[in-house]
Amino acid sequence: MANSTLRPTTADGSVPYWRVPKVLLLAAVRSSSLLGHDLIHRFIAERFQLFLAGYLAMYLGTGVVLPLWEYQFVLRSPWLLAIVGVCTAQSVLLGAAARLARRGRYQRSITLVCIGHWVSVLLITFVAPALLPVMVLAALVPVVFAQPYIRWQRGLAFAVITAGCVLALAALARFQHVSLAAGQAPRWIETAFIVAAVPVVAFHILVIAWNNAAALRVSENLVAERAAQLEASRARLISAADDERRRLERDLHDGAQQHLVALAVLIQLARSAGADRYQPLLTEASGLVETAIAEIRRLAQGIYPPLLVSGGLAQALPAVAAHAPIPTQLNLQGLRRYPASIETALYFCCSEALQNAAKHGGPGTTVTITAHTEDRKLALTVSDTGRGFDPATIGTGLTNMTDRLSAIGGHLAIDTAPGCGTRVTAVIPTPTQPDCSDQSCGVDAGGSKDNDPPPHRAEAKNRV
Repeated sequence: MANSTLRPTTADGSVPYWRVPKVLLLAAVRSSSLLGHDLIHRFIAERFQLFLAGYLAMYLGTGVVLPLWEYQFVLRSPWLLAIVGVCTAQSVLLGAAARLARRGRYQRSITLVCIGHWVSVLLITFVAPALLPVMVLAALVPVVFAQPYIRWQRGLAFAVITAGCVLALAALARFQHVSLAAGQAPRWIETAFIVAAVPVVAFHILVIAWNNAAALRVSENLVAERAAQLEASRARLISAADDERRRLERDLHDGAQQHLVALAVLIQLARSAGADRYQPLLTEASGLVETAIAEIRRLAQGIYPPLLVSGGLAQALPAVAAHAPIPTQLNLQGLRRYPASIETALYFCCSEALQNAAKHGGPGTTVTITAHTEDRKLALTVSDTGRGFDPATIGTGLTNMTDRLSAIGGHLAIDTAPGCGTRVTAVIPTPTQPDCSDQSCGVDAGGSKDNDPPPHRAEAKNRV
């Protein structure tokens, strides 16, 4: 059973019913793992639609049309009409399950399908005990298919219920003698149905099991690949942090430290100067103090912006846009406070994307920054109208952005081509409620600034 519920595509993201078979067929043909990871995870909504459509066709064809044909031309038995009634009711349930699936309620949908199917196979076996082999296999299909759509606890409960259902089917076929439909109907009809249905249902179960197993293997490979990428990302982050510390050391040595050394010299000269000479020296020393303060503030701004501490992304990003050398539009509706790690990562990713657009976009480039929150995810998109570039030539700056996001569970999507502009989207999962206690959101519980916020290295200003 799955350890956690998957996040299938929403109803809005799935394709129309009439395109589902074509989409899944193309995915199966083009996928490197036939009937594997893509059909389980990427096309999970379309796969569910196809399953419901196939099951509905099966009940309408073999449970409604075929018994009505037998009732009209072979045997006028009320038990055949009972089968028609059972299968019609199950078809209605499948229609309701399809509506739930279109709304993304997969657990409720598959639960409704399973319960209705268990009841249907029990009633059909009660009417026609000779169909026991088909009904036993058919009872397994929904539970096998349901594995990616339900939590493991519910899956375990479904497995136990299915075992009880199979036991009840065997008891009905062995001990009940109420229905006489099987004895009255021509034997060749039952034989033909069993011979045709058993291989089809068994093959269906095998395909589903193979599909799930292939998806599991591919998922394990993806997890291993993800672990290797995280290890490489961690090494790059450590190296970048070391480089940043060396840069800060150089900036302090060549900037603020030189001003402070000159200030110390001027103060010493002022002490030994006469009454008519110390005043100009103090004036010059005052200017050096202001210059050193400005230099230190500039360095502190690069390490961690004060606006990000006090006001979060909603205040820090407009300040970045205001200082950008190219026209920048903002659409930051719905932004709230987030943990400091999320705000820091998105802030520096946005700053890096703006720098890249300004450096390489060309004349007339404009930038649009958009924030969007949905389904516990925060997406920040920086789009520019510049020259674009070949995605295969991603440089250090975008690599640093990817590493920064990967370290906190996010990912970076880059959509660009030469002459078509660039769109960089950073997506990060967010908690249900902002955790703003202590220092997690840059302010304490009382709303005051942190006295000593955690150190954050400045984003390296690298070219794309």
